[in-house]
Amino acid sequence: MAFWRSLLPALIAAVSLSTPAARAGEPESFADVIDKVMPSVVNISVKGMGTMPMMDKDAKNVSYAPQIVDIVGSGSIVDANGLIVTNRHVIDNAYEITVTFQDGTSANARLLGKGLGFDLAILKVEVGYPLPAIKIGDSDKVRVGDRVLAIGNPLGLKGTVTSGIVSALHRDLYGTPYNQFIQVDAAINHGNSGGPLFNIKGEVIGVNNQIFSESATSGSIGLGFAIPSNDVAFMLDQIRQYGRPHLGWLGLKIQTVNADMSEALKIPMQSGAIISEVTPGSPADEAGLKVGDIIQAFADEHLIDYRVLNRAVSMAIGKTLLLSIWTVNGEDKVVPVTVKEWPQELWESYTSEMMRPPLYSKLADLGFEVADLNNDLRAQFHLDPGTEGPVVTQVADDTAASGAKLKPGDLILKVQRDDVRNVAELQERLKKMTDAGDRRVLVYAKGANGARWTTLPLRL
Repeated sequence: MAFWRSLLPALIAAVSLSTPAARAGEPESFADVIDKVMPSVVNISVKGMGTMPMMDKDAKNVSYAPQIVDIVGSGSIVDANGLIVTNRHVIDNAYEITVTFQDGTSANARLLGKGLGFDLAILKVEVGYPLPAIKIGDSDKVRVGDRVLAIGNPLGLKGTVTSGIVSALHRDLYGTPYNQFIQVDAAINHGNSGGPLFNIKGEVIGVNNQIFSESATSGSIGLGFAIPSNDVAFMLDQIRQYGRPHLGWLGLKIQTVNADMSEALKIPMQSGAIISEVTPGSPADEAGLKVGDIIQAFADEHLIDYRVLNRAVSMAIGKTLLLSIWTVNGEDKVVPVTVKEWPQELWESYTSEMMRPPLYSKLADLGFEVADLNNDLRAQFHLDPGTEGPVVTQVADDTAASGAKLKPGDLILKVQRDDVRNVAELQERLKKMTDAGDRRVLVYAKGANGARWTTLPLRL
């Protein structure tokens, strides 16, 4: 069985790698290019919330306990003011992101946003001085056979460089309109995610994203994939103009009509894109498009690959496209559809509820979450109707919270012997103590096993 896998860290055996001899007309060494671009490549360390499967005592049922996980990825400085591009999957579920530069210095990063329909994310660091930014190349000019260099942090090995060639273009791996991957044979492994793919001029032509391997734990077998740099440039331009991607939307999902579909529908040749979903109230819905309709052409361009239409739509807000449709009723007609802006759930900002960091993300990884009591939580944890106070909702294994024997359902009633009545008061007390330089806090908690005092670290 083969595995498509993102390049997240894993422990694998080290193997010997060699690079092919220089071809005619190529430099014997890429050292000058690497010296130029290396300062723009960064290491990204992430602390996030994950889950660990746990069996019950009878080994019949599986439950999932929250767990703090450490992830290592790569990134590129794309603007001297501190913008850094990486993969979305590197920072998913992150509550603390640290960027380490080539000189060994580090800075906390803020997530400006991440794409829900494409695997890219933009971070921002504030260091007080200009950073060395990479030059973004034109991925449309990339050709099969071009030499490439991949730089990143595979398995946490900072600043690793590998080389190879472009093996193929326009690989469709995700089925999204934004990813037509560049395939390379340069060795990339877990931890390379989000790192740059350079041409021999030192221009970034892609963002390393995933590998194809024979097992879930094996490394590179020469099948690596990068998101084209023009997708990155488009996203950066959108952020600079609007603070987020400003993308066109029709509200339909389509897929290319393949040979089997053509045979089933008795279409003389494989062509067009069949509609698989229409969003209610969307431009496509308002234009009368139906599931099963086949889009044969748009703007007088014969549609062979569904992604061509999707890409055109993404850059055509406010424009009216003329779609040539073969309807489910067997009619041929031209349907005008006006492109609207994509609903903003495509772009998820750091301040949104889904990306809200856990309360204790900056308090030495205490490893638990709390919430203000409501009727649902009282029922869930079997608490008396009149009970008040912040309640522990999750505790991660192997953390300060689990070491202090905190458990879901515990009420935190006092901090330093002073009453706390809600999450806001708890957060305020802990922040004041942290700001004052205190290293440890006394907490009074009450749960199913009775009330008790315990201590938690405020800083390492």
